[in-house]
Amino acid sequence: RVGRSTPAGKRFGRSAEPLPVGCPGRRRTVVGLACRVPLTPWLHCGAMSVAVELVAGGVAGAAGILATQPLDTVRIRLQSSVKDLKIGRAYTGLYDCVMATLRAEGLRGLYKGVASPTLTVGGMNAILFFSYEKATRILRERSRLQDGQNLTLPQIGLAGAISGFATAFVTAPTELVKCLAQVNVKSQGHMREEWIIARNLVRQHGFFGAHGPCRGLFVTMCRDTPSFGLYFMVYEAGTRHFGSSSLVSFAAGGTAGALAWAVIYPIDMLKTRWQTAPHGRFTSLRDCVRSTIREEGRQVLFRGFGA
Repeated sequence: RVGRSTPAGKRFGRSAEPLPVGCPGRRRTVVGLACRVPLTPWLHCGAMSVAVELVAGGVAGAAGILATQPLDTVRIRLQSSVKDLKIGRAYTGLYDCVMATLRAEGLRGLYKGVASPTLTVGGMNAILFFSYEKATRILRERSRLQDGQNLTLPQIGLAGAISGFATAFVTAPTELVKCLAQVNVKSQGHMREEWIIARNLVRQHGFFGAHGPCRGLFVTMCRDTPSFGLYFMVYEAGTRHFGSSSLVSFAAGGTAGALAWAVIYPIDMLKTRWQTAPHGRFTSLRDCVRSTIREEGRQVLFRGFGA
């Protein structure tokens, strides 16, 4: 899923900044375990329509989600508190979580919550594509760059941050449903259960309610805005310095994804706690941060990092 930097504007008959293959955010799958957001393979064909590219990106993203869902479930469960999981004891590590899940729930347990991100990855990719394209075009116009001139790395990072902010509006509600399905160790793991979760969120709390589908939107923005920005900047720096061959793109994407994921991991951990906490557990996001650190120490912020 790692490709090359193709000038995005070439598809529209104008000059634009190269668009990286993938970026962090919801389910970054940059190199194996480095990140868990579907990558978008921007196809190298000037005559190919944007619609075909987005469909191809959605299919590739869905394949990435299916391949990495078990580790994502393990990560979410390791990040969650014992109270929310209701399992009686804390997992000792990644292996313990995997084996305990397989014994109690079977292989289906590791794939709980897979439907919601798989079905929304196309929309997320579309928002990513157009927001990054628009941001780079505006930055080029304001910088008055000539054809052949590249944006600076900070400008690339800004465009990536803007795209991360934009995709959060799809990522946050999708991950809320996914996480609630993943921490429910008593469910059967059927896809319709995710539909029931989404429906109940809207019926019981309203779309914009405190415990509705938009719960966690702010913290998702706080996670994805810097993460996307850092990913695009590091990826671009690598390909500019070492070239844009498949091997370089693979290495640059993996390095960028791992770095971007490591930097925001504590925020992701707190997002999981905030989204999966039952009604009344925390009075605010600030209370969630303070209570989590006070009860389990600062080391809890990196729980599940290995997954």
